[in-house]
Amino acid sequence: MTRPVLVAASFSPWSERARFALDHHRIDYVQEEYMPFLGEPLLRLRTRVFRGQLSVPVLFHDGRVIRDSVEIARHADRVGSGAPLFPSGAEAEIARYVEMATGLMEAGRAVSMPRMRQNPAVGRESLPPSLPAPLRAVLSPLVGMGTAYIARKYRVSEYPLDETRAKIRRTLEQLRTALRGRGTLLSDFTFADIAAAVALTVVRPVEHPVIPLGPAMRAAFTEPGLADEFGELLEWRDRLYAERRSARPRGNQASL
Repeated sequence: MTRPVLVAASFSPWSERARFALDHHRIDYVQEEYMPFLGEPLLRLRTRVFRGQLSVPVLFHDGRVIRDSVEIARHADRVGSGAPLFPSGAEAEIARYVEMATGLMEAGRAVSMPRMRQNPAVGRESLPPSLPAPLRAVLSPLVGMGTAYIARKYRVSEYPLDETRAKIRRTLEQLRTALRGRGTLLSDFTFADIAAAVALTVVRPVEHPVIPLGPAMRAAFTEPGLADEFGELLEWRDRLYAERRSARPRGNQASL
């Protein structure tokens, strides 16, 4: 079995839930850091996807190209070790929570993107830390183009902010009701918990070694009012990360 290669964006919740699943199953993989706009032409060439939308994460493994975080997690279930994230009989419930969490992340992207575009420091922080200083200086002015590209790609302007924030609050209320003080959404730890925990990034990012966000990026993702209102959900997320999220160092990392 060849070593998997995960193309991912360090700040992306979609990428994080794929990494979470791979690390849960103790899969040794190489991560390549994806840079929006600049990295897309090469990624299209590698995936042979020349039309339509293309997003990260993408996993390359044993000749397969897996282009969705949920499918990457399912693949990890098949080839990795440890307890399954999609146990038999729980598929429908997990799918329901994944859909809820995905909607929460999409809404969060819409409300955080304007803050990201208004603060130049966000762009500087989003560059891979492994980049040499001269290259960072060259690429920094292009980061704003990447942010604008993401906003157009996902039609962020079509999300009315007040309605979107109201949707976020409704979803958080549903999650709070579903948990009811329990440690997991279902009887055991599953991908539903990963999806929900990662989605809470839109309220306030977790403080964990696998999420090395700078202060500007962290502020862009934070909704202070919701963070206060749903503090118990953030506490649940933080406990889950402390207990379940591996901080194992990965192998070689490169930029794409």
